Order: sequence, then C-alpha cells, then structure tokens
Amino acid sequence: MKNIAKLTLVLILSVLAAGCKSKPATVDTTGNIRDIFAGVAGVFMLMDDGTLWGAGYNRSGQLGLGQITPGEIILGDALGDPLIALINDDTGAPISGVRFVAAGENHTVILKEDGSLWGAGDSTHGELGLDGEKLLFFTQLKAENTPLSGVKTLAAGNNSTFYISGDGSLWTAGYNYYGELGLGNRDTQASFKKVESAGQNVKTLAAGIRHTVLLKEDGTLWTAGYNFNGQLGLGVNTQGDTEDRNSFTQVRDAGSDITAVAAGNYHTVILKNDGSVWAAGSNFWGQIGFPDSSDRQTFTRVTDENGNTLSNVKEIAARGDITVLLKADGSLLLAGNYDESDAENEPEEDSSRANRKSTFVPLVAEQGTKLGTVKKIVLGTNSVYVVDSDNHLWAAGSNRYGQLHLGYDTEASAVLKLINP
Repeated sequence: MKNIAKLTLVLILSVLAAGCKSKPATVDTTGNIRDIFAGVAGVFMLMDDGTLWGAGYNRSGQLGLGQITPGEIILGDALGDPLIALINDDTGAPISGVRFVAAGENHTVILKEDGSLWGAGDSTHGELGLDGEKLLFFTQLKAENTPLSGVKTLAAGNNSTFYISGDGSLWTAGYNYYGELGLGNRDTQASFKKVESAGQNVKTLAAGIRHTVLLKEDGTLWTAGYNFNGQLGLGVNTQGDTEDRNSFTQVRDAGSDITAVAAGNYHTVILKNDGSVWAAGSNFWGQIGFPDSSDRQTFTRVTDENGNTLSNVKEIAARGDITVLLKADGSLLLAGNYDESDAENEPEEDSSRANRKSTFVPLVAEQGTKLGTVKKIVLGTNSVYVVDSDNHLWAAGSNRYGQLHLGYDTEASAVLKLINP
C-alpha cells in the first residue's frame, strides 16, 4: 500500500505507550511512512525507503532487536523526544523488501516482496515453525529445512502462524489446543504443515485468540477452533452450536458472497458484497453490536444504534473486544469495549460496563476538529488508530498505557483525538 500517509515516523511513535523511561540513542527520521502494522502490544512502521521500524512489547524478542527486554521498549515517550528502533535481520543489515507484517502475542512474522517469510520472537508453541526456540533477530523461516518462499499472504494468531502459498493452500504452525490450526487434531505443531481441511483456493484469513476464519476465492466461509461463544458461526437456522472444531468446516448459512473477514478475541465479523455486515460469537461487551449482550451462534446481520440494518459498509476491522466499520460515505462505526481495564473484570464484578458501546455508534472526531477521508484503520487490542486523507493521525480507546498520547490520563476515550495536527 504505497504512501498510505505522508506522516513522519515521529508521528506514529508519539502514540506509543509511556512506561519504561530508558532512552536509546536518538535517530534522525524524516522519511514518510508507507504502511503501518499493529501487533497485540507492538507497532511496526514501513518507511518509503523500505526500512522497517518497531516499538512496543519485547519480552520475547518479538521486535527482532537482538535483545530481550522485560516489559515494553518505549520508543515514543509522551514526556520526551520520540525514539526509534531500526529492525535488522540476522546478518545485522536493515531488513528490506517488506510487504506485510503479522504479529501475535510473543512472535512476529514478516512477508517479503520475494515471497519469503521471516520471523522473530518466541516459538515455545511452535509458532515460528521451531520447536521451543527463540529468534532474537528476524531470520528466514523454514519448512522441512527448506527456506519458505512463494508465500502470498499470512496471519498471526496469539500463538500461531498461518500462511497462504501461491497455489492457494494453507500452511500453519503453533498452538492448537482447541483445534484452531485446522489439522484434525489438538496437538501443538512445531513445524509448518499443510492444512488439508482448508483445501485449495484460500483467499485470505483472520485469526482470533483461539479460532481461525478462512475466506475462499469462491466467497465461501470456513472456520475452525474454539467455539464456546459460537464464534465459528456454525449454528443452523438460529439453533445454537458451541462445539469446537479441529478441522475447517464450511459455514453454509453464511452464503458464498463474502468479501472480507475479521476476528476479535471471541467474535467473528464478515462483510458481504452487498455492503451488509454479519457477526457471530461473544457479545458480552457489545462487540458484535447487539444491545442484549447475548452471544450469537449463527451469523446475524448487524444493526445501528437505532435498530436499522447496516448497509454500504466497505471495510471491517476486529480485534480484542471491539469492532470498527468503515462505510462508503467515509463514516466510522464502533461497537464493543474500548477500555482494557474493564476487560479484565469478571462479569459478576462489573455490572455497569461503562466503557462499552453495545450497538454500532458513530466514531467521530473530538469537538472542534474534523476528520478527513479515512485512508487506513489499524486496531490495537483496545485502541483504534486512523489515518485520514489530510495525513493526520487520530486515536481512540484505552489510554491505560498512554497509547493515546494523553499523558498519564488513563480515562478511555470514545472519540477520535487528533494525535498529530
């Protein structure tokens, strides 16, 4: 995605968490950002010159910096000058030719333009195709001792990695207790293996914490893994189904006109070619947009805050316990919990759930400011970042770690605040 926003690296780093106050050497950066990628607790920025920069959580070495730091590496201190880290490969050279970055809880995987796959971080559960090893620098990943190549796209679950090969087949490695790898078993997979149940012609995929969603080239939907909340959408004719699946199973009730898929912690969202949005799974935080807080075991068409079915949606995003929709007119809608401190509370301990939106409501800019046309949406676990056509960066959601660049004000924000004017 070329020139997604003419922002300097400093702008992105200014939104990162304020925690550890140790400061690495300042590096001068004046280049523009080509693309932005977010992990569970980290951010990666791809620059126009092809270099990759990172910041965030590095306890398992998932930033590929050649070191392990307890807690976060803070590269954008809200109280000081922004600082950055250039990402190198295992030869010590700046990693280049990056097409896409996918990050889980303790590992990161990079897809290069040449179709090769590179990884850093923890592989305790086999998520890097290694049996219990750590990679402190980005290193080319292998399958059966052969460097991986010909990869078309990829995704990262919390402790798993998926990639689609050029022939449309799906390959995976990692944690599999709930069958989320779709391999027909629940065994940890410490090397990359072809997922036979996925068949061929896999177009794209999304990974939740413990479930996985596939979109085929023919527009059909397939799901596997944890299904306690019905996030696999396999109920039939409104009849509930909460049984886990260890092989990918077609969701026939979803139809064959699906254009995009997204997965949060325990919910799944799909976009159809008529612009309608359908969701299944957990709704405790209102993340699938229904005011009754009840889960859905079948894909149900979502509505707005007035109960009207939503249409003309062109992009969907889900992560953690939130869902964000971008409509064709450029407006944004949000549903779910946007304060991760709330998400830690057990249901019986939290009767108010004040920081949740139980229906899809407008996500708007703070009073006195105007949001331009949305160019990209990036979701953290409980935070939303938006780049607009005026090359401004906006953020909303939890500020528990200062990620909204609001100093030490930890109050969650339900409006987009201008991070850089």
